[in-house]
Amino acid sequence: MTSPPHSAGSNSRFRPFASSKHQVTKGRYITSNDPRGYIPVYEYQLCGQWIMMDIDDGYVLWTGIWKALGNSKADIVKMVESQPELEPHIRRVRGGYLKIQGTWLPYEVALRLSRRVAWPIREDLIPLFG
Repeated sequence: MTSPPHSAGSNSRFRPFASSKHQVTKGRYITSNDPRGYIPVYEYQLCGQWIMMDIDDGYVLWTGIWKALGNSKADIVKMVESQPELEPHIRRVRGGYLKIQGTWLPYEVALRLSRRVAWPIREDLIPLFG
């Protein structure tokens, strides 16, 4: 798993970066919140939270990153509401598997936000962002 997220991969253009510190696995979670009927992900745990990226479109589970930083669910709602330009890009998953529930953001948006707020866990985000 050494390809960057935007290079041509075997089945997807989104692939995690290699990390000697993290064990990234593939998962597939059934959900009615997605037209595919499931969400295929690359995933790993960080501070008791699941860090996930949709294999097909690169959406990142921002809730996992946000909570790994020690922030609450209420804080993520405030952060999103304070930036209305994010609203059209947000994918919310409610119900179904607990580990896929939350706010999903496009890769580029999640990367930009992580650069602003996730400095304390930057090394733990290498599998996502390099």
